[in-house]
Amino acid sequence: MNIIIGSARIDERGKLTGGQLGDQTGGEVSTQAYYRHSKGWYCYRPKEISVANALATAMLQACENDNIGYCQGHRSDVVTKLRQSGSLANITAKSEADCSALVRACCIQAGFDPGNFNTANECATLNRTKQFMDRIPVTAGTMLYNGDILVTKTKGHTVIVVSGNPRKAASSNTVTSNVRVDAAQHKDSSLAGTYTTTSDLHIRAGIGKASLAIMPSGSKFQNFGYYNLDKSKKKWLYGVYTDKAGNKITGYASAAYLRK
Repeated sequence: MNIIIGSARIDERGKLTGGQLGDQTGGEVSTQAYYRHSKGWYCYRPKEISVANALATAMLQACENDNIGYCQGHRSDVVTKLRQSGSLANITAKSEADCSALVRACCIQAGFDPGNFNTANECATLNRTKQFMDRIPVTAGTMLYNGDILVTKTKGHTVIVVSGNPRKAASSNTVTSNVRVDAAQHKDSSLAGTYTTTSDLHIRAGIGKASLAIMPSGSKFQNFGYYNLDKSKKKWLYGVYTDKAGNKITGYASAAYLRK
């Protein structure tokens, strides 16, 4: 399946500081496909599924809010604005963050404040919160799940998984999903966004594959631009549905029954 991560990345000039307030390009704070970092990743997996889902939701809100931009010089601004507004989605004043400050803001929105940190001391800081399982060194075979926090093994970058494998259990570092979701074969950035289901609609592991859940009419479905085509060349969008219990379910839904 396609793993999507979100983070504060770089300012509009490709620099670390000195840019304009807010996201000038739509890419300063944004989602992207997961990649293997040259420094390697450590994974911090929340013990509680509710915390994992809250972290993924918070990061996605930040990535969708163009009032939040990138600047290391004003990195704590996002935390101040979050405390004023109540959620990253509700920040209306132009503000700034860097990667670690934004992860801290997501933690605050999820219900706990780890305190100020950067990627050099993030591992120790997250450990002290007692919110996470034992640190997982990420390899090519590591399964990544909604709400996982990834931080480079040496000072560098940190991200949160906003669309990964759905969490089914939280008793150990191995969290299993009953059904493997197909990888998306196509991407069109213009498709990305939040859709509403026009009728009760299955979210599936792939075209013609097992149903993961039924989304009631009027449900929200978040797509990141990825999709597959059926035999009739009709699009099935790859994305995330959050059920009433707060569980994030990643899979495919027919575009014919989705309205943007």
